[in-house]
Amino acid sequence: MKTKELTITAWVIIAHILMMLVAGILLIYTFDFPDILRAPMETTLERFYHNRAFTVPAYYLFTLTGISFMLLVLLLFKTLDLRDSTPAFTAIFFGVLFGLTSSLGFVRWPFLMRLLGERLVEGNPAELPILRLVYDAFHTYAGVSVGEHFAFWFEFLWMFLFATSLRAKPEVVPSYLAATGQVLGMGMLVYSLEQFGGLFTVLGPLNMLVHTAQLAWLLALAFCLFNAGGTLRGKLSPLQKGAALCFFLILILISLT
Repeated sequence: MKTKELTITAWVIIAHILMMLVAGILLIYTFDFPDILRAPMETTLERFYHNRAFTVPAYYLFTLTGISFMLLVLLLFKTLDLRDSTPAFTAIFFGVLFGLTSSLGFVRWPFLMRLLGERLVEGNPAELPILRLVYDAFHTYAGVSVGEHFAFWFEFLWMFLFATSLRAKPEVVPSYLAATGQVLGMGMLVYSLEQFGGLFTVLGPLNMLVHTAQLAWLLALAFCLFNAGGTLRGKLSPLQKGAALCFFLILILISLT
């Protein structure tokens, strides 16, 4: 493993995290995300359109995070020299599928939903039934089916398999961090059941909790890659552990306010 390549991969992780943060915070404070997605169509589209100066760039940035994630998946496989690991090789497949389905789910917002919002606010009221049909169709297919249901399953499989492969790399990633990744992967499997409705709807809040923890986990992984060429090889310093934990707690507070 080359130290320079590990450092570059670590910076890609941080760039991905920043993209997720900027997009998420913009939508939380300008679009009441994610609760707004469960509101009636008129409420959702009107708020999205009236705040389009923020919502459109935010959703486009979310779309780009799917692409940055695919890049990240491939870089991690190469720079960590996981060619002989079957879980890692399988994780590439599911990681790329997650990035692709995630982008396909998000990309409807800066283009199609912006158009629907414009027609709802400034168009003919007689078009409302047509707008509702298009909105419901794309929300169910591109949003729920592709961007959430399939994406969540692919994300779970990538997270669990990749974290499993990290157990064979104690010289770079401490075993407790790999084990934490496996637990987060199982958490993704659990909250993905929300898509089936009924009793599973109570799992909704777990989505935000696990995804927030995943960002902190990725930050800790970036720290490990930075440390790979120095005296902290295979370890995290107390400061780095504290930074990852504080990052997680701050994100939880932001999502709850």
